[in-house]
Amino acid sequence: MTSSKINIWVEEPVLDGDCTTFSAVIEDPSEGRQTLWYKIPSAHSHLASNSFDAFIVANIFFIMKAGVDCHFHGNLSTSLLRNLAEFQSAWAAWRPERYKQVEIKADTETEETVAKPRAVALAAFSGGVDSTFTIFRHTIGTCPQAWRRNIEACLFVNGFDIPLSDENAFERACEKVRSTLSKVGVKLITMSTNMQALNIEWDDTHIAGLASSLMFFKNNFNEGLIASGCAYNRLVTPWGSNPITDHLLSSSSFQIVHDGAAVRRLEKIKLLSAWPEGYDNLRVCFSAQNRDENCGLCAKCVMDILLMRMEGVRQPASYPQLSDAKLANLEIPTPHQFAGFGSVVVKAREAGIKDAWVSILDKRVTQLQRAAQKSASPIERLERLFSRNTKV
Repeated sequence: MTSSKINIWVEEPVLDGDCTTFSAVIEDPSEGRQTLWYKIPSAHSHLASNSFDAFIVANIFFIMKAGVDCHFHGNLSTSLLRNLAEFQSAWAAWRPERYKQVEIKADTETEETVAKPRAVALAAFSGGVDSTFTIFRHTIGTCPQAWRRNIEACLFVNGFDIPLSDENAFERACEKVRSTLSKVGVKLITMSTNMQALNIEWDDTHIAGLASSLMFFKNNFNEGLIASGCAYNRLVTPWGSNPITDHLLSSSSFQIVHDGAAVRRLEKIKLLSAWPEGYDNLRVCFSAQNRDENCGLCAKCVMDILLMRMEGVRQPASYPQLSDAKLANLEIPTPHQFAGFGSVVVKAREAGIKDAWVSILDKRVTQLQRAAQKSASPIERLERLFSRNTKV
């Protein structure tokens, strides 16, 4: 008889050649059984340990989306379960059409306590502006002393922004990341996982992927840092990683820390330009044919290039040059990005910038706005009008 609950069983770690695999079987009453896994190379596996907490964090959105209670066959930290109840409350309120608050029951509830000799942090890292800025500010930058963390290592995960199938791109990206981190004495740890493949609403679920990946290293680190994507004065909710709910993926023995929300992206870029080793290795793109590079054409790449122009800082070597013709045909896929480009035009004109790109961008934003208005409902039109007040 099929259970009406989601069941999760954590399996014993498996040493297979050059990596250790940590996995769990998830039984969904509507989808059947599937296996979630994390693979850590032998060079780093001595730093990791099986964490039951990590597997419930990894599946939190999956459970809420299914809308049924969960039976976790093993031990979970009491403090984490308490935090997850509040985490669910927020997301059920933000996306009631997608997520429901459910009950999670474990076989046992005790804290996963680990005696650590000193306070050290592990940071999630992709090579983008946000994660590079987190490393910069905590090592050679001007992070307030009361907030500064001792970051000993960064975690770079294959299967998130670089697909598991493109191992060569991940290895090339690792070389650049390793080069960046070595300049400030920070080690690189890598892993791979199929977590994203099981959680396709990645705009929401990426925070569960990042937090769960970091948790496997709780024996050697006190905290896991996740770089902020939006500043406090420009928060986007609901959005997976945010300063409101990220910390609710913590337990008393391992804290998830949302870092850098006090600094806008424009300021991050300006500050990073003073660190050539990190700045010239920036990789922000999800659209490039070679996934370890920047395409220079997508909305994310173009936004960064225009912010650099506005701030009068040089363009990093890792970004292709942006021509006027390419800017004139810019595609802006989301309302959030649309509002951002509209704000760039306003800010550029306020700053007295009269370069040709400002007029070209203004014309393109206007074209896309008119096209969107023709196909939008009255409510959508109001939402887009409201979103134009968003600041860069």
